Amino acid sequence: MVKKMSCGVCGKDIRYLQYVAAFCVGILDLSAYMTASWISPVMPLLTAENSPIGVTLTNDEVSWVAACFGLGFTVGSILIPLLFDRIGPKRILLLSSAFIFLMWICVGLAKSIALLVVGRFIAGLGAAIKTSCYSIYICEIANKDIRGKLGTIPVLVAIWGNIFILTAGPYLEYSKLIIICAIFPVIFFFIFSFIPDSPYYLLKTGRKNEAQLSLTRFSRSSASVEEIKSKLQEIEETIRKDMDNLTLKQSLCAPNFRKSLIIVCVANMIVSFCGISFITTYLQVIVASANTALSPKMASVIFGLIQIPSVISSMLLLDKLGRKAVFCVSSLGAALAIICEGIYLYLQDKINLDSVAFLPILFLTVYKFSISFGVLHLPFFFIGEFFTTQTKKVAAFIVAGSFGFFTFLNIKILGSLFDSWGIYTMCWIFGGVSISGIIFALLVLPETKGKELTIIQNDLSQTKIK
Repeated sequence: MVKKMSCGVCGKDIRYLQYVAAFCVGILDLSAYMTASWISPVMPLLTAENSPIGVTLTNDEVSWVAACFGLGFTVGSILIPLLFDRIGPKRILLLSSAFIFLMWICVGLAKSIALLVVGRFIAGLGAAIKTSCYSIYICEIANKDIRGKLGTIPVLVAIWGNIFILTAGPYLEYSKLIIICAIFPVIFFFIFSFIPDSPYYLLKTGRKNEAQLSLTRFSRSSASVEEIKSKLQEIEETIRKDMDNLTLKQSLCAPNFRKSLIIVCVANMIVSFCGISFITTYLQVIVASANTALSPKMASVIFGLIQIPSVISSMLLLDKLGRKAVFCVSSLGAALAIICEGIYLYLQDKINLDSVAFLPILFLTVYKFSISFGVLHLPFFFIGEFFTTQTKKVAAFIVAGSFGFFTFLNIKILGSLFDSWGIYTMCWIFGGVSISGIIFALLVLPETKGKELTIIQNDLSQTKIK
C-alpha cells in the first residue's frame, strides 16, 4: 500500500490519493476531448483531393463523421443504468478507455467514410459513460471542502488534449496524430486499475471491508480508525435510507429527483446550445470567413491555450465563490463575446473593418475562456452532487442521452444551415442561449459549496426552486 503524506509546512494533511484519482480521471477525460476535437484539424484533410484515407469526402459526409460522435453519445447513455450497479463507476471508466482506444483503431484503418463513422460512434459511446460516471466517482471519494477543486482537476488535465489537437493537429501527419492520441487511454487503463473504487459503490454491493480500506486510503493521513468507521457508518446509513425508504420507481417519482433532474437538464441544454461543440468543430471555417490576418491554424492554437488560465481560475474559485457565481459569470462572458463575434461577421461585408481585424479572434478567445470557466464542465459535475445513490444512474442516463442528442443536432443540422443562415446568425443564437444561462444561475441553480452530499439532497427535497 502506498504511504500517505502530510504537509509539515502548512500543517494540513494532503489527501493525495483523492488528487491522484482525479488526475487519472483527467487522463481519460483528455482522451475523450481528443476524440471530440479530432475532426476539427482533419476536416480540411478529409475534404482535400489527396485525402489521407484515399477517398475525398464531401462537406455533407464530413458533417456526418463529426455528428456521429453525438449519436454514439446518445446511445452510450443507455449503457449507464445497465452497467452502473453491476460493475460500478471505476470499471465503467475503465470500459470507457477501451471504447476510446477502439475509436483510434477504426480511424487509423479507415479507407472509406464507413469506418470513420463507426469509429466516431464508438468514441461517443466511450465519452458518454465517462462523462456521466466521472463526476459521480469524484463526488463519492472527495471530502466536501475540496470536492469542487477535485471536480475541476479532470477538466484542467483534459484541456491539454484539446490544446494538443487544436495546436499540433494541423501540423502532424494524419497517422502520427492517431498514434499519439491512442497512447493516452492505454496509460489511463494501466494507472487507474490500481486506484480504489468508490466506498459508496463497495458498501452498496456488500463489500464493507473493501469499502473501509478504500475510505482509509482516500482519507487524510491523521484520520483515526474511529473517524474512518464513523464516516463509513454515515455512508452506510445514507445508502440504507435510500434503499429502504423508497423503491427505485418511488425515488424517480419523488419531488427532489424531478427537481434535480430539471435543474441539471436545463444546465445541460445551455451547454449543448451555447455553441461550444459547433464552434470547436467549425473553428477553422469560422476564422477563415472572418478574413483576419491570423491563420486558422494559429487561431486554433490560441483557442486551445486560453483554456488553461480559465480552468485554473475555475479550480481556485469554485469552492470560494460557489457554483452559482461561477456559472453566472461564465454565461455572461460567453454571451457578450459570441454576440460581438456575430456583429463583426455581420458587418464585415457592409463596411471596412480592416483596422479592427483582430477582433474576431479576440471575441472567440474571450468566449472560449468564459465557457471553460464554468458552463462547460459544471452540469455533469452536478450529477454527482444533486442525486441520491439510487437515482444517479438514471439521472446520468437521461442527462448524457440528451447531451448527445443535442450535440448531434448542433453539429449536423446547424452545420448544414450556416451557409444559408450565415455564421453571424448562429453566433446570435448561441448568445441568446448564454444569456438564458445567467437567468438560470441567478433564479434556479441551488448553491452546493461546502455541503455534504446528504445535506445537498435534503435541501433539494425541502426547498422550492427559486
